[in-house]
Amino acid sequence: MHEIVIAVADLYLTRAGPSQLGALPGLERAGRFGARAALPRGWRGWLAGRLARTDLNEHAPAAIASAALEAADAALRPDVTSWLATPLHLSAGLTRVHLDHRGLLRLNRAEQTLLAAQFQTTFGGSGYELTPLHAGDFLLRTPDIGPLENVEPARCAGGEVAEALPRGAAAGELRRLLAEIEMWLHTLPLNEERARRGAAPVTTLWLWGAQGRMMPPEPRGAADTAVSYGRDAWLEGVMRLTGGSSQALPERLLGAREDAPLAVYALEVGGELQHFGHATMAQALARLDADFISPALAALRRGSCQRLTILLNDVSVSLGRSSHLKLWRRSRAGLESYA
Repeated sequence: MHEIVIAVADLYLTRAGPSQLGALPGLERAGRFGARAALPRGWRGWLAGRLARTDLNEHAPAAIASAALEAADAALRPDVTSWLATPLHLSAGLTRVHLDHRGLLRLNRAEQTLLAAQFQTTFGGSGYELTPLHAGDFLLRTPDIGPLENVEPARCAGGEVAEALPRGAAAGELRRLLAEIEMWLHTLPLNEERARRGAAPVTTLWLWGAQGRMMPPEPRGAADTAVSYGRDAWLEGVMRLTGGSSQALPERLLGAREDAPLAVYALEVGGELQHFGHATMAQALARLDADFISPALAALRRGSCQRLTILLNDVSVSLGRSSHLKLWRRSRAGLESYA
């Protein structure tokens, strides 16, 4: 049995109307005929369950992401807080700070290495340690700042970020560190080089993923070997822990692999917008629909895929071989089935 799972990892509809993103034939068809379910733990929690590793939900996302590192870099201590540190480009207005989907940045390896080395020069004396992750972000260890709940930056994309920052007395030290990082990034030569080639500068490192058990879980293979496509630190860690493999996202959906009964695609609207600089949100989503969703539905119809699940906006839509026979279900425009 070959199963396809497609997660649109950075699109949440709290700020974008579900019917305002144009025609999306693949997503609309899947939403019409598929079985819909809410995901209280988001797409990550759903995937952990699908891989028979619900124990992963007890661990901090940063701890899971560390599993994809080499042993020396992956070592965590229970008395040191580890964070996922995602590079962002924030747009500052007169009174508010906005995160566009294009502002969810993925640095290349050379940029990561340079930024991490310069971070250690500036902040290493405080015991902080910044380690590059394969997905394009970082793992940050803070020995004197305890874990705080902070949302994943993808959930802020398309809106303001002030409301998402941790508050209260316990968050004071973390907010001071964030302010220092932003001041340091403002003068970083790396950003000057990015600006010269037309890339958005890194204005902050968003810290998240520290809630949960800090020590990484034990590796244990899942019932089905999986392969993932896309750049996501948590997903790469899960693949390492369950005996799967991680690969770069292809330009379009690939054919079935006999050695991988389960294929997981982590799509990002932000990455599509960065790749096609002048594309609109609607155009980026339409491209993902044409390159991944519609081909997955076609694979389901011809029998090369037995099951397809789409994860978007904390909703799952699942289809089997006979789902298209449910002709009594009415169609809905845009992303209304995922709202």
